[in-house]
Amino acid sequence: MFHVEHTTRGFDAVGNWLGIDLDTDQRVALRRFERWLDEEAAPAGGIGPAEGNRLFDRHIADSLAFQLGIPRNARSVVDVGGGVGLPSIPLAILRPDIEFALVDRSQRRTDLAARAMKILGLSNYSVLTTDVSTLDPSYDVALFRASLPIRLAANAFVTCTKPSGVGLLGVSRKRDRPTVPSAPEGITFALSLEGDRILESPFWLLVMRCS
Repeated sequence: MFHVEHTTRGFDAVGNWLGIDLDTDQRVALRRFERWLDEEAAPAGGIGPAEGNRLFDRHIADSLAFQLGIPRNARSVVDVGGGVGLPSIPLAILRPDIEFALVDRSQRRTDLAARAMKILGLSNYSVLTTDVSTLDPSYDVALFRASLPIRLAANAFVTCTKPSGVGLLGVSRKRDRPTVPSAPEGITFALSLEGDRILESPFWLLVMRCS
């Protein structure tokens, strides 16, 4: 099993996995964000204090994995409960053609995300301190990275995306297949295992669509 590290080999492996050639500017920005997570986000409580030794695998590559579920024609993505910018900031670096919005109820976390956005100079990124229930159904994709239980995420997905939209939920990084409840009426669930030979542990991605 290949453990992703922030080396040229690691970036190449992740790029091949996602079907995207990461250019020099993107690699530099991802490294800069990783360093910011370690030096500012972790001390401020934005991520766990013990995450320093696995930032790339558990936070950068893990965030980029959501790219696998984003439709090619998507132009707007909302990161629900994204805290300090995970998974949306790595994805905004990866996909400059998409407008990303981070939504979180915590002013402390959104302040941190806004600082990271400014440091990285992201022009396709915005930060909102609010609850997902206040959003209009205007986004193509909604992201959930362990921010809500599955059923609550499904409800939030319907609230903030277009009828043709997609909800993407990172369910688990454990090897065993997670238990997923039946989808609410009018929604379909599709669970897939991703990155089994790339990441330190696999990434279970739940794709939600309106039926």
